[in-house]
Amino acid sequence: MDIAQLTRKILDRRTAPEGPLPIVQAGHPALRRRTLAAQGSLDTALLRELVEAMTVTMREAPGVGLAAPQIGLPLRMYVIEDRFAPEDEPQDEPGGEPEDQAGSADASVLHDPLERRPVPLRVFLDPQVELLGQQHVYAWEGCLSVDGWQSIVCRSRRVRLRATELLADDTLQAIDEEFVGWPARIVQHETDHLAGTLCHDRAVPRSFVDAGYTSLYAEMPEAVQRLGLEGEITQLAPGQVLVERSPGETR
Repeated sequence: MDIAQLTRKILDRRTAPEGPLPIVQAGHPALRRRTLAAQGSLDTALLRELVEAMTVTMREAPGVGLAAPQIGLPLRMYVIEDRFAPEDEPQDEPGGEPEDQAGSADASVLHDPLERRPVPLRVFLDPQVELLGQQHVYAWEGCLSVDGWQSIVCRSRRVRLRATELLADDTLQAIDEEFVGWPARIVQHETDHLAGTLCHDRAVPRSFVDAGYTSLYAEMPEAVQRLGLEGEITQLAPGQVLVERSPGETR
């Protein structure tokens, strides 16, 4: 079965023509399989149908991103969107300007350590993420493929994303953009899926907990003390989530 036939088979599993797709859970082999290049793999009509189905699935879950492996499709693509409104309380999901100078947090970090902001619906094919700078952020992160569980994951505050973007008119456009804060966390999370990596693979040891308990450990010092965490995270003060680290690598 080729990738187009598999895509058609997955789309036909929907209980309603415009309904959501089943999201596979940890343990399903699709989440660990090698993914195939997305560009050129599907014709325009099938790709658009897939994107619309993934978007409905992401929104109904709800989540801020969904990668093709999460619906059982080994294709290097994902959708992202965060409808977060600034007046809303931040949520602990896995889905701005750069700092003025390397090694120093700007005002936005001090005001909102996770730098969450709305992210429009976007579709990325064959993305590559490069970690930028020395600033990394600790935060609780969840995954639609590990439903009901969260862990603390340290992510780069800034990343460079190179990808092909599918636009609303179905044209393809090469992009090379920098993402900062919460949007950077979303693209790191989703790009990891394309390499068979779950966010919990990157978790601080002992921080994997039922999502219902994360409010008890919202402050990192509370998590350190009550979960017995060790390492770099123990250096964080109340309200602090950002640390300085060596630059990361491209993946």
